[in-house]
Amino acid sequence: MGIIRTRLTPPTEPASLIARPRLLKRLEEIEHTGLTVVLAPAGYGKTTLLAQWYRTLVSSGRACGWLTADPSDGDTVGMLTYIAAALSDAGVSLEPRLERILRTDVFPSSEFLTNVIIEALERNGGTVYLFIDDAHLLAPEPIHALGRLIEQAPPTTCFITASRSLPDLHLARARARGHLHEVQAEDLKFTPDETRHFVAGGDHSALDEQDLSTLQQRTEGWIAGLKLATLALRRGTAPKEMLATFSGSNRSVSDFFAEEVFSSQPESVREFLLKTSVLDRFCPALCEAVTGQADARRQLYEIEERGLFLLQLDQERHWHRYHHLFATFLQRRLHEYDALAHRDLHLRASDWFWETGSPVDAIEHALKAEAPERAAELLERRCQELTYVGKIRLVAKFAAQIPQAILHRYPGVLLTVAWRQTRALHFEEADELIRIAGTRLEQMAAANEVPPAELRRLRYLHLHREMVLTAARDRMADVERRCQHLLDEYPEEQHPYLKGTIYGHLLAARRDQFKLSDYEKLFATSQGILKRSVYSFAAVGLQAGIGPFQFLAGKTAAARALLEQGRDEGVRYSGRHSSATAVCSLPLAQVVYENNEVDLAAELVDEAMPSAVGYGFVDQLVSAFVTRTRILHARNDMSGALQTLDDGMTIAVERDLERLKLALLAERVRLLIEIGQPDEATRHAALHGISVTDRAPTPGDAVTTRDEYRAIIWVRVACATDHLFEATTVARQWRSFCAARGATLSLVRWDILLACIHFTSGNKLAAQRALREALTHGANVRCVRSFIDEGAIMRTLLETVEPSESTHPTDAFADELLNLFDGGDPRPQRAPDDATTDEGLYGRFSQREREILSLVASGLRNKEVAERLGMTEGTIKWYLQQVYDKIGTRRRQRAVERARQFGLIAS
Repeated sequence: MGIIRTRLTPPTEPASLIARPRLLKRLEEIEHTGLTVVLAPAGYGKTTLLAQWYRTLVSSGRACGWLTADPSDGDTVGMLTYIAAALSDAGVSLEPRLERILRTDVFPSSEFLTNVIIEALERNGGTVYLFIDDAHLLAPEPIHALGRLIEQAPPTTCFITASRSLPDLHLARARARGHLHEVQAEDLKFTPDETRHFVAGGDHSALDEQDLSTLQQRTEGWIAGLKLATLALRRGTAPKEMLATFSGSNRSVSDFFAEEVFSSQPESVREFLLKTSVLDRFCPALCEAVTGQADARRQLYEIEERGLFLLQLDQERHWHRYHHLFATFLQRRLHEYDALAHRDLHLRASDWFWETGSPVDAIEHALKAEAPERAAELLERRCQELTYVGKIRLVAKFAAQIPQAILHRYPGVLLTVAWRQTRALHFEEADELIRIAGTRLEQMAAANEVPPAELRRLRYLHLHREMVLTAARDRMADVERRCQHLLDEYPEEQHPYLKGTIYGHLLAARRDQFKLSDYEKLFATSQGILKRSVYSFAAVGLQAGIGPFQFLAGKTAAARALLEQGRDEGVRYSGRHSSATAVCSLPLAQVVYENNEVDLAAELVDEAMPSAVGYGFVDQLVSAFVTRTRILHARNDMSGALQTLDDGMTIAVERDLERLKLALLAERVRLLIEIGQPDEATRHAALHGISVTDRAPTPGDAVTTRDEYRAIIWVRVACATDHLFEATTVARQWRSFCAARGATLSLVRWDILLACIHFTSGNKLAAQRALREALTHGANVRCVRSFIDEGAIMRTLLETVEPSESTHPTDAFADELLNLFDGGDPRPQRAPDDATTDEGLYGRFSQREREILSLVASGLRNKEVAERLGMTEGTIKWYLQQVYDKIGTRRRQRAVERARQFGLIAS
């Protein structure tokens, strides 16, 4: 974002500044306190004191940063960015990754900026003083973020703030810990001696000791009042007369003396003051543009010489502002003088800022001029550019201040706001904005309001936003069609930001439909866009599209490298916890989890999940909730895993995201079956319209990942309910389909399912063949967790693989997996089923499994056990398969014997 450097420099001290040793001595306390708050109403010299402290510390070689808060700091990110810039000026190294942020707005997050600032302060080591003036101007969110920063910063950081009102910085907590140093209005008031020196400095010898005492009492040491009083005396007002009309109210004093000061100025000065009062900051050129006078620099010097509350904002004396009280008075007087004058003045300022390349300031002044048409026109011309450099939130903020009747005439702005609404998952609002923009484009075409080239560009943007909204709603077949239409029908549109988003969504759409055959050409084109693009967010989004495509195709290493690159770009420009980083962090979490790097996957999910929930598309949501569920399950936190599925399903239902629903249901069915609740798994599947009594979900012509999820659910339920033949048939068809489409990751998972089904059916040879296929492909793509997450049955299956001294990757991979099941210990030598040696348990028995095993031990057959427990015979068979897997044998009687040996059932 653009940094206004004048906010990073304290105002220049006036030559007549009174030395106040008692307040300068407070520096000794500041150096040993984490937070200093200077709290007083306007006009008590807070800024002057902070500036004195600042310059005293700087002169002694201390590291000091300065920030003047601004009413526009309603954005936490903006406030933290200025703090980072202030610390950088103080000599604190913030690393190269922040350089871009200090120049442009590139989607940083408040968490990222806070973390980077804290890390920099910790690396710095030495004491750093950060001054924040006018903290009362900060909105609640930035104040809250500042409070977090103060609490987390190292003890070598000293925060010094000045505020008119009590800031919400957890002062009570800091006070209780002894970390707070407070300077109140009472401390800032001029003492009688200081008042005497101040008046003497203005050469007001007409005031005797009694007058000085009266002035001290009437002003109560209020510095602004004293200054205004001396200005009144300067113009010749008799001391007795001035003191007789003096009021003790700060507001009335301010108004009274401002009137006296203003009325005593020459007409040219009064006119200049009134016209420039509408400006928050100004330089000579801007003043000339607003006032129409050609001698602004001379006027500013004269105003400064007259002591008319003019503050310098830089050492070059180029930028200035008025004291807030004085500016308020001038604006009130301007309104009384000419109620409509401010509009023309703001419009002139808007024109100047526009011509000098400051569109944001130009739009702000147009809005202050109550000229929404002008603001909308300027916003229409720059909204796309602002979006590409990360200021889409600012566009939306400006648009919200423009009446809808006007806004609806500017399709570019509507489409930009629609994009933001889409990214925020406000689909209905985005859809309505896109519809209104489309209607407006038709009206413009019918009336020939814009040149054909401009109309064509706007229609391109309209189609682009429709495509993005369609992608957010997860209608991937339609997304592919829309992306291809944009590429084919608008070849002249080569903007890398927009084209990058198109290719990113096209890759996601084709991956969802298992269309992987022409990936080489698609990758080459995408990589070319990546190299040409200077827009970080679009590049990261494109990498988030390519990476999962490669992962599904079995190119795991390439996918990981690209996603890591995209994530690093996101962190560099936006921070670890930003939505821009999350688009790569979450699919990367899936990859590293599959590689069995569970802790790294958990770290990635934890940092990115909040952004995905509030600002992510289906791909990110699926990655987030499925990966977290598997991580928690791998850590034996079954309740946490099921709660994660509940949380994800709530979002899926609220936003009607069918793919997310099915992905979460597939995980729930897998977990329920594993913990011995096949009936519950069957019930959940039926609630979502999936039943083994329905037509089997085999792959057809228009296949998507939704169909695959349905098939996985159907096959698992079929296997658990003893429909093994049907499960085998469906799994084989999907296995063949994935092999033909080149979807290697899915191929491995279907081979794993087939091996488990065959094993459950008692077809040992077929199970071994399917397992061998899965191991062969899994070794190539490092598909580790897909094997391990199948649990005890996979461990037993792996034991059927004969130990081998072979260095073949498949054999080595089988050894590695079995080694992981055994907690990393060397692979044990297996004893045959009829051996007399005891084997350990390969899983924890549920209460239901113990109950069934006890009934079997009593001599009951499966059918009798089923009748006794109110279950189906198929369900009993499934439970016994789980028992056999966990106890390490396939023989019924041997299982009973071992269960008694281990104390699982009574002897």
